[in-house]
Amino acid sequence: MGKIRVPYLDSKILRRISRYFIGIGFLLSKFFTKMDFNLKQSGIHEQYNITAREYLSFSFIVSTLVFILFSSFIFIVSGLLNINWGISNGIADRLIPSFGIGAIAFMMIFFQYTYYPKMIVNRRIRAIDKNLLFALRTILINIRSGMPIFDSMVSIARGNYGEISEEFKNIIEKVKAGKPISEALEELAIRNPSNYLRRALWQLSNAIKSGSDVGENLETVIKALSKEQLIQIRQYQSTLNPLSMMYMMVAVIMPSLGITIMIVLSSFPGMSSLGDEKLFWVILLATCIMQVMFMFIIRAKRPSLMG
Repeated sequence: MGKIRVPYLDSKILRRISRYFIGIGFLLSKFFTKMDFNLKQSGIHEQYNITAREYLSFSFIVSTLVFILFSSFIFIVSGLLNINWGISNGIADRLIPSFGIGAIAFMMIFFQYTYYPKMIVNRRIRAIDKNLLFALRTILINIRSGMPIFDSMVSIARGNYGEISEEFKNIIEKVKAGKPISEALEELAIRNPSNYLRRALWQLSNAIKSGSDVGENLETVIKALSKEQLIQIRQYQSTLNPLSMMYMMVAVIMPSLGITIMIVLSSFPGMSSLGDEKLFWVILLATCIMQVMFMFIIRAKRPSLMG
C-alpha cells in the first residue's frame, strides 16, 4: 500500500492541540460508528497511528480553524469595503453573515475529513479488484506447475499487480519474521476492504490449515469470481442502455433542436433577444457540463472487477 496523504494530519502541532479535544472526538465517534473500521481498512490508522476518536477530534480542530479564518476574513472585508448585508443594524450586520459563511466552511471541511477514509477504501477496492483475477490465476498456474505456495506469493509480490502486490509484500514480510502463512493470510483478510480478495484469502488459509488441495480450492474461487465478473458486465450493459438514451436526449437532441427553434423564433418581431450570441454560449457551456457529468456517471458505474 502506497503512502496515504491526509491534509495536515502529519502536523505535530495540530495533533497535539487535538488531544485536548479528545472528548469531542469521543462524542463524535458515537455518530460515526464506522470510522474506526474505515481508518483501519484505508491504512490511515497504521500509517499515522491514529484512532477514530483522535481522527474525529483532529477533524473538528481543523474545521474550527477554517471557521475562524473564514469568519474573520468576511468580517474584516465587510468592514473595509463597507458592505451592507441588510440583515440588522450595527456590527451584527457583519457578524451574522461572517458566522454563516464560516459555519458553511466548517461543515464542508468536517464532512470532507470524515468521508476521506471511506473514499480511500473505495479507491483501494477498485485497485485490488481490477487485478485480482490475474493474480489468482498466476498463483494457480504456479501451484499447478509444482511451485510452493510461498514462492507463488513472492512472485505476486514482485509482479506488477498494483495494490495486490503491496498487500502480498506485507504477507511475505510477516512470514519471513516467523508467522505461519495461514495466520498472515487471515490477518490480511480481516483488514482488507475487498470482499473478493477476502474470500480468496480465507479459502487459501483454510486449505493450508486443513492440508487439502490448495489449487482445487483456488480454482473454485477463480470460477466464482469469473461468473461474478460476467454478472457485473451484464448489469453494466443494462445500465448503459438508459444512460445512452438520456445522453442523446440531453446532450445532443435537446441542444440541437433548441438552437434551431431559437433561430427560427428570433426572426419574429419582438423575439429578437432569442438570437443573442451570449445565449448560445450559455447553451454550449451547459452542453459541455452535461457531457462531463455523463462521463463521470459512466465511470462511476463501471464494475470493480473490470478495473
